[in-house]
Amino acid sequence: MPYKLPSETRGALTPLLLLALKSASVGVVVKGPDGTCLYASGLPDYFPPLEVGGMVDETLFEDDWLPLMQDAQDQAVHGEEPVTLELSRNTNSQYYTCECSVQRYEAEPGEPGVIITFVDLTNERKREDTLKALLREVSHRSKNLLAIIQSIAMQTALSTSDLESFVSSFRGRIAALSSAQDLVTDSNWRGAMFRDLVARQLARYVDEHDERIEVSGPDFLLLPNGATHVGLALHELIVNAIGYGALSNDQGHIRLSVSSGEDGMFEIFWDEDPGSNPDHEEPVEPDGKRHFGSTVLQRVVPTALEGTAEYSIEPDRVQYRLRFTP
Repeated sequence: MPYKLPSETRGALTPLLLLALKSASVGVVVKGPDGTCLYASGLPDYFPPLEVGGMVDETLFEDDWLPLMQDAQDQAVHGEEPVTLELSRNTNSQYYTCECSVQRYEAEPGEPGVIITFVDLTNERKREDTLKALLREVSHRSKNLLAIIQSIAMQTALSTSDLESFVSSFRGRIAALSSAQDLVTDSNWRGAMFRDLVARQLARYVDEHDERIEVSGPDFLLLPNGATHVGLALHELIVNAIGYGALSNDQGHIRLSVSSGEDGMFEIFWDEDPGSNPDHEEPVEPDGKRHFGSTVLQRVVPTALEGTAEYSIEPDRVQYRLRFTP
């Protein structure tokens, strides 16, 4: 049972209770037995301006909310329990929603009125919608990432001849994907800056101040898909350079440059001088199969980015050119 205040204190507390409701961002409308508005305060901004005494349901609720509120008031007047409902409206310019609670009170014996309270839920619902959208995006990207991992596992298995080689190659490629994903996640899924991506991929193998590597050109933002696949391409180029080329000796040198054209396309150019490594050549497996890294660079990455790629290996030069829209 609710606690009943002594009659002599009710009048003094009424202004304080109304003030408390207003401070709590709760809108209040008190209607008399004849349906007229006796008191109104704190309604959300999307309600019409308050006109106590002259305001009726038709001006207060309008359009699609009117029959819902009239039905709720009728239920509350003829029932024992408050009626709660959520009102939402979505127009071309805005979206808003609020929770309404309608309950009966006795103005005089046998003459019930209603008290309606309103709590704005617009921001809360927007946050919920944003969270749902983010969860859908995470689910979508996770599925894409799993598909990439599955493809890497399969192709790595096809291009290696023993378990040890498979584990080593597969582990390196997964680590490259992980580094790219860390950057994407840190940016709230906006993507990754190109130079940050290069630094992350190089840091796993060489010192950050290694003078054999030169990076030039403008920095730019790669979208999540671009970050994933460019990171994978960089990994293959770096691993090949360590095993066969410029990073396998002290005389090698790598120039990694970026340029952009008027058509909005970016070009990443890897120009590698293998230095004194006499065995530099395109890596192949013992059974003569082409190394998976070449497939990644020439087919997988440009296809995923809807771009083009050129990859050439000569005794004294390795060049890779990737053109795409970030």
